[in-house]
Amino acid sequence: MYSDFRESLRNIEMKNLRILNVAAALIISVLGFVFQIAYHDGDILVTGIFVSIILTSNYFFSFYSKLYKDHFQNISNASIFLIHFWVVYVAYMRQFDVAFLLPVALSIFIFSLAFDRFYKSLFFIFTITSAMLAMMWFSHHWQVDYTIAVITLYSGAFVSNIILRRKKEYHREIDKREKQYASLVENMNDGLIYISASEEVRFVNEEFCRITGYNRDELVGKALFVLNRNCSEYEAAKQFLEELRKGNSGRCESTIVTKNNEEVWIQLSGSPIYDDEQEQTGSMVVFTDISDLKTIQDQLKKREEGYRTFIDQSAVGIWRAEYKQPIDVNMPVNEQIELLLNTGKISEANDFMAKMYGYLKSDELIGRRIRDFYYLENNFDEEKTRDFLTSFISNNYRISNAESKEMDRAGNIRYILNNNIGIVENGFLVRTWGVQTDITDRKKTEHELMESNQELDTFFYKASHDLKGPLASILGIVNLARLENKEKVIEKYFSMIDTSVRRLDRTLMDLIELARTRKGVSKLSKIYVRALVDEILQSLSHTENYPRIKFEIEVDGSIGIMADKVLVLSVFQNLIHNAINYGNKENPSIKIRVDGTDSGIKLEVTDNGKGIADHVKHRVFEMFYRGHPDSSGSGLGLFIVKNAIEKLKGKVWFDSEDGKGASFYAEIPNAAP
Repeated sequence: MYSDFRESLRNIEMKNLRILNVAAALIISVLGFVFQIAYHDGDILVTGIFVSIILTSNYFFSFYSKLYKDHFQNISNASIFLIHFWVVYVAYMRQFDVAFLLPVALSIFIFSLAFDRFYKSLFFIFTITSAMLAMMWFSHHWQVDYTIAVITLYSGAFVSNIILRRKKEYHREIDKREKQYASLVENMNDGLIYISASEEVRFVNEEFCRITGYNRDELVGKALFVLNRNCSEYEAAKQFLEELRKGNSGRCESTIVTKNNEEVWIQLSGSPIYDDEQEQTGSMVVFTDISDLKTIQDQLKKREEGYRTFIDQSAVGIWRAEYKQPIDVNMPVNEQIELLLNTGKISEANDFMAKMYGYLKSDELIGRRIRDFYYLENNFDEEKTRDFLTSFISNNYRISNAESKEMDRAGNIRYILNNNIGIVENGFLVRTWGVQTDITDRKKTEHELMESNQELDTFFYKASHDLKGPLASILGIVNLARLENKEKVIEKYFSMIDTSVRRLDRTLMDLIELARTRKGVSKLSKIYVRALVDEILQSLSHTENYPRIKFEIEVDGSIGIMADKVLVLSVFQNLIHNAINYGNKENPSIKIRVDGTDSGIKLEVTDNGKGIADHVKHRVFEMFYRGHPDSSGSGLGLFIVKNAIEKLKGKVWFDSEDGKGASFYAEIPNAAP
């Protein structure tokens, strides 16, 4: 396009030179007739008309002759010489009257500025002045006073040099700016073209060639929107061009087909260009490649559609709240809560969310204030609302798995699991996302299960106590009968009845203990482990084979733990009793070791019995499961241990090989400092 700028400058220069020739021709013709009328000097008129004809010929030939167009500057310079030779001739004919010399000197000085080089200007002044001086000298019209005029003319040459130098600097600055502009145009990230009024491409930059795949020669001189062949967005481009024709700036998005037949998305931005007469000569259009942007927009659109589908089809309530006034996270908590309640509004929610509260569509929730929303969620409890939001703010604007008891539109109680997250940007809370799960059915099931467990525990406890009375009576009757009996056969049967009743009594005791452990932690106390172990061994000393057992006890008397004694006692007693029951019958040995840890204690109970076979290891903690057919236990001992450990928030495990005994381990944490 800057080549067009140069062409425009040449056209302006050509126009000025044509005006110079025509204006000079008219002035000389008028002066010739004036001299003819005033002085009856026909020679001046004839020579003036001759010079005017030459100047007028220059004007016409500059339109039709290529030679004149290419050398019109030099031809015009020669015409200036011709004009001033005629002026000197007129001054000579009027005997160098001072009234003629002053206009001649002024004309010489003014026309010296028309030359584009100092040497040309100096040569012009020297030639015309020397010719005039020579004619004065030979015609004997020289006067000493003329010396001042001559010196002034030569001085004018140097003044002309200063002016021409300024003109040259101006042109250099134009060239500099032009190069900067050209560099900017060629290195810009967008395509730039200049189209003529007939919509032909006059100039393109490198980036436009890169976008289209064409080179300059393939584009310059062609119609612009030949690039839009068979494109779906052609109408938008046509409307854009129509606006440019009307003299309006415009912008649109369209597509072009590249040289490789690829359709490329572009953004067009254009403005018309006018000449000095305010005639539209063309337009400048900027092409921005937005293919990547369109790809991203398509991806975002697909993601948004997926996101909307996910939100709408989710089986949980999802909502988003925006804050009209973003909340400064550094404000006091109470002020944040007020702004959160009063400026926040529900801007998005899915239908599942609406149905959780008894509404049909999410539109019925949109626009509601956060205050109304939380007011409903928290059963009209302002204090609960503030506690909920205080927790939300203090936890870095997050709430995870927070349960709330709420009321729906019909007044029904609903249990909701809340997960909220606040979005903080530049130190301000701008929005909140919430996910809510209706756990009402789960809560009902848990409540029913809890009631069933309580009923079962009550049944265990009452049934065990109710059965212990009859069992005690049976044992008493058996003992009385044995005192009166004298026959050995009947004594044998009495012994069998006694053994069975005692086994049943042990089972009932285990059930009572199980019922106690299932009730959870009831009372915390300081437990000294060595004293507890001694107490348990004393209580088990009546068991069969106890006197033969070799005990290895490694328990420091200072080790203690803060916990529920009933539960800890259940763990120790059942593990030790189990070791007694399943230990080696011929040479029994049991190791009991307790170590203190940072969080509580670690218990180890090891026996040298038959061990536990691999195929039954996964069942040892099951209710009523007995690892050996000949076991005399109830099958509840390890099940009771497991329940007690769970209540104590500890863990239990074992290590055993078939035929090599078993080691049971338990870790029990402190319940309080």
